[in-house]
Amino acid sequence: MATSAPAIPPFDKISLIGIWIETVLWGMNCVVFAGACWVLFFKPNARTNRWMLGITSTLLFSLATAHVAGSLRALLVAFIYVPQPAPPLYATLYFIDQSDGIAVMKTVLYDTAVFIQDMVLIWRLYIVWNRNWKLCVFPVIVEMSHMAVAYSGSVLLGGSTTDLPSGLLPKLGRIGWGLDLALNVSVTVAIAARLWYMGRKLAIANADGSFSHDAPNAYLVPIFTIIESGALFAVATLVLLILLVTSSPLNLTGIDVATQLAVLAPLLIIVRVGLGLTHGLPSAYKSYIGTKTTVGSMSFGMNPLKSNAGSTTYGGHSQISVARNVDISRTMVGSREVVLDDFKAAANLEDSVPAKRS
Repeated sequence: MATSAPAIPPFDKISLIGIWIETVLWGMNCVVFAGACWVLFFKPNARTNRWMLGITSTLLFSLATAHVAGSLRALLVAFIYVPQPAPPLYATLYFIDQSDGIAVMKTVLYDTAVFIQDMVLIWRLYIVWNRNWKLCVFPVIVEMSHMAVAYSGSVLLGGSTTDLPSGLLPKLGRIGWGLDLALNVSVTVAIAARLWYMGRKLAIANADGSFSHDAPNAYLVPIFTIIESGALFAVATLVLLILLVTSSPLNLTGIDVATQLAVLAPLLIIVRVGLGLTHGLPSAYKSYIGTKTTVGSMSFGMNPLKSNAGSTTYGGHSQISVARNVDISRTMVGSREVVLDDFKAAANLEDSVPAKRS
């Protein structure tokens, strides 16, 4: 008895739904990008890093727009500009063919958007760790390896695949997405850990020079924001890796959705922190922070505390300069204003540590 050929997955339906989701996410990117531009260029007290973040945000949004435009063109070719007479399953076969020029262009745009997103993440690591370039050497090496694999796969995908060893392209995909996932998770954790450490150093310095280990961490809001926004693209990368390993037909259109998420994640950090749109802490804990950070009638400023001879009086209270407490700014590695140039939480952070009285 003759065996029937395996059915071809409905790539036309899968791609149509995936591109529809991508279009919705692109619309969200339009709104978030407008908010990021306002935060970076029009909001009062914007930081000097706004130009770096503004350029990268514009590049990311441009890549997302070009990618969704390529998806629209692919839909037109698959469903409107159909050659006559059309071969059976023309739309399905068109979306399967990843060597098509539009498909290759979209893959390269995805690779470039991921590269910029990863470099912005590494740059944030560099800023938070007091511009310690040595700490960024290994992440940069991992990112360069990741992009070498990604672009190599895109070039091979655009050429003839008949002469390639069997399973080479899936293997490159597993390596590339594995490296990207490891980079995103490790760098995000390193940034959050550094902010947590600096927040602890700032919180335990009391008015009398003693230490209070139950004091709240002033950086919890940006920590939650970074983890929440960074996890968005990390989860998308993990899903793509799982779809590739399981040989799911959803993997092809998953790249369309992941491209928009690669742009959305860094823009969300700028907008959420710049506009104070954070919700990482329960309201009860926020009230606890507001209570614990008030020490009598004295409050600490945002600038680093530096060693002084003798004591300094603020509102009738004496601040003792002890050796173990001197130069807290050096311990924290930079002042809060420098560290949070692009993590500035307008309301929440300012409320968590009141300004120092003059």
